[in-house]
Amino acid sequence: MALEIAAVEVFHLDPPAPTEPGTAPTRQGWHSTFRQATPFDRFDQAVSRREPGGLIWVKVIATDGTYGLGNTDTGDVAAILIRDCLAPAVIGQEVGAIDACNDRMWHSMISFGGEGLGARAVAGVDLALWDLWGKAVDQPVYRLAGGPARRTMDAYITGNDVDWGLELGFTRFKLARPHSVYDGQAGIDGTAQLIAKTREQIGPDADLMLDCWMAYDVDYAVHMCEALRPYRMRWMEEMLKPHDWKGLQSIRQRVPWETLATGEHWSTRWPALRAIEARLVDLIQADMRWVGGFTEAAKIAHAADAAGIPMCLHTGANDLYGQHWTAAMPNTPLIEFFQASNPGVPLAECYLGSPFESGQRCYRTSPGTPSPVDGKIGLPPGPGFGVHIPEEWLKPV
Repeated sequence: MALEIAAVEVFHLDPPAPTEPGTAPTRQGWHSTFRQATPFDRFDQAVSRREPGGLIWVKVIATDGTYGLGNTDTGDVAAILIRDCLAPAVIGQEVGAIDACNDRMWHSMISFGGEGLGARAVAGVDLALWDLWGKAVDQPVYRLAGGPARRTMDAYITGNDVDWGLELGFTRFKLARPHSVYDGQAGIDGTAQLIAKTREQIGPDADLMLDCWMAYDVDYAVHMCEALRPYRMRWMEEMLKPHDWKGLQSIRQRVPWETLATGEHWSTRWPALRAIEARLVDLIQADMRWVGGFTEAAKIAHAADAAGIPMCLHTGANDLYGQHWTAAMPNTPLIEFFQASNPGVPLAECYLGSPFESGQRCYRTSPGTPSPVDGKIGLPPGPGFGVHIPEEWLKPV
């Protein structure tokens, strides 16, 4: 008799406090010392860009007691949607019936909309469904999803501690933008100076990208692309707000030689499908939790692959979910590692629940997640996603 889903539970992570100092950092990292420009620069008083609620964990339990773990952000907001809408939609369904469960979840929110917070709630359950299936059949998720498409993943590092990235062995670098459209020509000049310095630092053959994080308008984006053209940018990322379709089309027409990347803040598959159909972008960078989960991101990947467009998950290398997804999909030439830790601290010390004080700065990284070595990551562990969280760390929401 097939296993069925018996329950869905939601938790906060409450690991013990660190007990050891760990490796001392050589300095504070870029996230503490570098001011990132944002679209909020238009206001004379600060506007918060924080996600509400923080990370929550989702446990999907089968009738035999086997369970899968997923996570997502937006905390108690997502927890309400999971308990009231999504759990009833999947309880009683067969373990491994991923598409059927997703169909039921999306339909459960059809009257009030699945984009935004709804998609993030779906993502948490979807990840747990995949993890449960993998554990039930004793297989890694990347194999259940059709992989491995590759046995080694090439990673780039995001962050402005370029010297630390070089020391770690990376050869691909993405910087955060120092200026927004509200800085005018001085912002373009300042950005060009940063890029010129970095190009000299990493050499002529290393990949170099700029994360613009929605801080430009169309004219500013065009002028920025022209100013940075001598430095051979691999791509320019998310220059406009997520649904500025006319703006993307205008940039495509005005700087046709530039490689355009975006998609981090798209929610559900539909924005990506629109961009694919209109050939508005050259690289899609969905965030697995914000877009709606492993399944939704995979549907985008297959549509993009049919059109010859590659994908690269937002911060995919930072957790086991993104590593499995990237290993499985056919059109994922790179995987992003977001540097949240301080320079000098080994990446292996930095994860949720790390016993080291030095390892508390991380981004979504659960225990046992492989760290990039010389800019490469091998196949992640299983079964399922290979996520192992001690039961005592999980506190019901």
